[in-house]
Amino acid sequence: MLTADRAVEALVEKFAEVCSNEYSLKTDRSSEIIDYVMGTTDKFPDMMGGSSHYAYQTIEVLMKIAKKDEGDIFFRAGAIVIHMESNYSRRNSWRTDGFTLCLGSDSEAYGLSGKSKTDDRMGELLSRLEKINRYAGEKEILDELKSRLKGNFQDVINGMILLRLYSDLNNSPSHLAQVQQFTQSLPALFQHVMTHDTSKLRNELRTLIEPLVVCNFQTKHNKSAYELNDEFLREKHNQVIAENYSNTSLSKKEQVSYSEFDKTMILLSNALLYLVNISGGKQRFLENNSETGLILLEAINQLHEIYPLEVRRYLLSMDTRTKNANELLSGLVPLDEPYHLIEMLRNELEAYTIPWQFLQSTIVNDPQQAIRAYHILKPPFLKLCIQKVLEDHGIAVPDVDETVEQAVFSVLRHPLDGGRQGLAIARYLNGESSFEDYWEDPNSRGLFNNLNRDKRRVHNLISISFLPLDSEAMRRFVILTTYPEWTLDIVSDMYQSYAFSGEKLLELYGQDPEVKQEKLLSSLISLNGMTDYKYKSMPQDEYRRIIQQNLDFALRQYKKLPTDTRILILEITFEQRHDLSTKQVAEAIRAGLQDTSKKANGVALSEFNRIPDHDLYIAIYRSEKKTGVKEMALSAIRSLDHSKDIYLELLNGEKSAEWKNLIQILLDTADQSPEYAHAALADQADAKKLTRLSWLSLNDLPSLIRSEDNQPLDDRIKQYILVQSIDHTSAPNERLNELREYVSEDSLARFASELLQLWIQESASAKEKWVMYLSALFGDTQIVNILAPQIKEWTENSRGAIAADAVKVLAYLKEPSALMAIDKIKRTVKNRQVKGAAEEALQLAAENMGLSSEQLEDRLVTTLGFDKNGTMQLSYGERSFLIKVNGDLQVVVVNEETGKSVKSLPAPAQKDDAELAAQSKARFTQLKKDLKTMVNIQAQRLEESLSKQRLWSAEEWTALFVQNVIMQKFAVGLIWGTYEEGQLVTTFRYMEDGTFNTVDEDEYELPSGSLVGLIHPLELDQSTLEGWKTQLEDYEIKQPFEQLNRQIHVPEDEDKNKVEYDRLPESDFSPTAFPKALEKYGWIKGPAQDGGWYHEFYKEYGDLVAELRFSGTSISYYEGLEDITLESLHFFKPGSQKHYYYSDHKSTALGEIAGRVFSETIYDILRASGR
Repeated sequence: MLTADRAVEALVEKFAEVCSNEYSLKTDRSSEIIDYVMGTTDKFPDMMGGSSHYAYQTIEVLMKIAKKDEGDIFFRAGAIVIHMESNYSRRNSWRTDGFTLCLGSDSEAYGLSGKSKTDDRMGELLSRLEKINRYAGEKEILDELKSRLKGNFQDVINGMILLRLYSDLNNSPSHLAQVQQFTQSLPALFQHVMTHDTSKLRNELRTLIEPLVVCNFQTKHNKSAYELNDEFLREKHNQVIAENYSNTSLSKKEQVSYSEFDKTMILLSNALLYLVNISGGKQRFLENNSETGLILLEAINQLHEIYPLEVRRYLLSMDTRTKNANELLSGLVPLDEPYHLIEMLRNELEAYTIPWQFLQSTIVNDPQQAIRAYHILKPPFLKLCIQKVLEDHGIAVPDVDETVEQAVFSVLRHPLDGGRQGLAIARYLNGESSFEDYWEDPNSRGLFNNLNRDKRRVHNLISISFLPLDSEAMRRFVILTTYPEWTLDIVSDMYQSYAFSGEKLLELYGQDPEVKQEKLLSSLISLNGMTDYKYKSMPQDEYRRIIQQNLDFALRQYKKLPTDTRILILEITFEQRHDLSTKQVAEAIRAGLQDTSKKANGVALSEFNRIPDHDLYIAIYRSEKKTGVKEMALSAIRSLDHSKDIYLELLNGEKSAEWKNLIQILLDTADQSPEYAHAALADQADAKKLTRLSWLSLNDLPSLIRSEDNQPLDDRIKQYILVQSIDHTSAPNERLNELREYVSEDSLARFASELLQLWIQESASAKEKWVMYLSALFGDTQIVNILAPQIKEWTENSRGAIAADAVKVLAYLKEPSALMAIDKIKRTVKNRQVKGAAEEALQLAAENMGLSSEQLEDRLVTTLGFDKNGTMQLSYGERSFLIKVNGDLQVVVVNEETGKSVKSLPAPAQKDDAELAAQSKARFTQLKKDLKTMVNIQAQRLEESLSKQRLWSAEEWTALFVQNVIMQKFAVGLIWGTYEEGQLVTTFRYMEDGTFNTVDEDEYELPSGSLVGLIHPLELDQSTLEGWKTQLEDYEIKQPFEQLNRQIHVPEDEDKNKVEYDRLPESDFSPTAFPKALEKYGWIKGPAQDGGWYHEFYKEYGDLVAELRFSGTSISYYEGLEDITLESLHFFKPGSQKHYYYSDHKSTALGEIAGRVFSETIYDILRASGR
């Protein structure tokens, strides 16, 4: 019997159970299976071969066994799976099949980017195949070979690898005969490559390649002929024939079919990829320098001269996600021509969203490459794009025969690039046909139909966007765009081009009598608010300017516009309120108050309440028809001087008896305390609003107390508060602050707290979430104590929306504890909606205070109640105890007589005050919890500051690390530096006695005005680094996290010019633990794609972003998630784009990455992977 630990035995038992059940539910074979797998018997379980179509759970447990032990137990279990699985199951399972799992993850064929995890790939695979042969039998190997050699191109490569391994199993004549039989079933080229018969290989290659070189292959599949200049290709073609096929008997007039071409290219690329795989990767293949490989490369290079784009595509067929084609092809084919740029241009210009920033930087960063591409290209559209980008950046293209405007017409008139629609628009733009003639042709109008997804249509529009803005052709185009019914669609598609600007067109042609200015303007203003994915947005700054410059028009169109646009119009109006007329502001507020969008409603309400405005209130009352808005305007007038005069004026002009009555009430109470007006207004409350309050009894709410005489107020004041708050579901009703004139603050706070608790007890209806905003207006720290744990509960019970609202509510409280609670939520809650609300709330608070988010977080660092000496007293009555934080950042009790400290308070004695003692012990327990949380958060923040090189001003640093006694403990254990222009100037340490010293233990004075940050060990020379280590050891100081002993990583010399780091850990990692670890180090997940899977992680370093790509996993955890593998790491500058992960960017060479950034990125990945 085989020996195994209990964990493996448990897995074997599970394997036997699910294997037996998936094979047949009628008979339990689990004990047979266990006995065989554990080696108790060599008798194979009584199970029919190839009978199970589905063995998902069995495979899953087998994978778990593989992680624990890949010895005989694993291969015995694997043999059962191989025997049991049907051919259908092997070929159609979305999971790994049993044979592949037993052969190992390194057995799968890879492309040019792959490389073996070991130096002897084939030797290790052979060892595993021997185990499969021993336990599953040779027949299973033969069946797998037959299946693979009949499959697709990747299956065939896997089959050839397996055949190579099988040939080495033994040397018996019968075995060799079997190998020969399989080999002879392969195409001749594969036979000669596998047997290294170089003579036959040369002959076969000539037979295959000569027709492709000599004969005619002019089909739509010949991308090289389509993309590249005829004369350029002809020279290459003639040279290959002259050097290799001058005596050919084939005729140039003979036609090569696509199927013949495709078959040959698959054979050549598969043969090469087979050699790459058995060598252990491309680099080892090149280093081997075998004659077979050299002959094959020679043939491939001949074809590359004539069909460069096809050869590159076939060779990269198994590297679908690569961004570095040239790097993968290096050493295999020549890279002297800009084919990669041409491929990239074609691919990106046909993408749904064109990454113009990336394209422009790629073209401009290597203008000579771009110019060369321009001269060897054939399609006028690609040539135009290169010419336009270069000229926009002041780079002239030599030997250009036409201007950009002429080049635009060349694209439009080109039969392939422009097509029929391009020709028709070119004739119109050039004045060769009239508007009427153009518009009569339905085929011509197809250019303006957004439902037409032909790429030529989009390319034609992009080309037109390159026309000079002041050209007659552009004027004629603008006229055309404003006539059809789909102007919005055209404007949207024009923004596919970086060169298009609706703002500039309005400036130039807005007053042109032939241009329908309102139609163009309406489309431009609507554009960014459209929620349909098919619409392209314009840059936000341009969008804002268009609205600002046409605000009256935007307000007139308000109701017809999308929600996001309406909200933006309100925000822009209110931002420039002081420059606008009262009528404009009133119109915007009225529009917002009538809006069905709660957010727009909230923006308008907030602005209405922000600044008392006599003219505004009167304008809104007189122009508004909505009862609630008119009442609000009348109520607001009470806050103005001469309110009686205003009410009298309105009363005299009012015809409605109902409104006259309300104005009279307000007039009669104008000279009295607001209390009387509020009570009277409560009597006039809208019946519908009172119905909404039916869930709440005024008697259940505490009395409101009059400040003047400390007497309870009329319950109508409660009703007034509630009625006036119902519509305020996104911000508090600031007008209610008027109650503070006569209601005591304590009673308002009690009222707010009790109301909030009643609402929560009534299941916290989202419809009545105004309660939270009311509680924030009058509440105190008790509101924080109620909402903070409630947010956690809501989040855990799938009420993320209301939890996110509650986070925003906390931000309205004028309490530091509220911001601290939000900060804690941001760091501890996983729900993205709630976390996002917390981040937004803190960012808003920071902006309001004129701080960065990091500076605000510094200010939220509490002292936990300790005094400036770092101590506090807790009392038991007659006895009190000194509490302090020790050097290890733990709360301790200090014996003031002996100076000794203990970790807990003593048990209360009989003489102690039982209540005080209980309170002190509870406080001490909470202190320990709070300190532990604080230490974890601050250690994480400080380590991130080290990673991202955050710098503090000397004054900020002193406030945080000297004046806060808890943060002092961190400061003492770390080494600091002063920086100028990002470079380290001096290093120092903060001492426990409040002084500073240097590495040589000289006194140091921190210069005022200097910038201070945590040093990184790669910034120090060896002598300084060892000096600081020694000093900390001498003082017996343990650093709160690794700083001086931190791992340092720098790019290898051969990697410095690369843009992708390919030395990542090659193991399989947990799909949950690895992401969680990275997030702890400040990384964020990429966007979820189809099925909720994501494939990237990002970490931001200011103006640089690191992107880690991996095999992918689900955003949501579920049982059976497969392990992940790391694929690539690269760095890029995101520019101004907020959501950079939706775009492609030019990667930065590793040698250009700041040393700290590169080192920390690799360190994060290695830590997350357990290295």
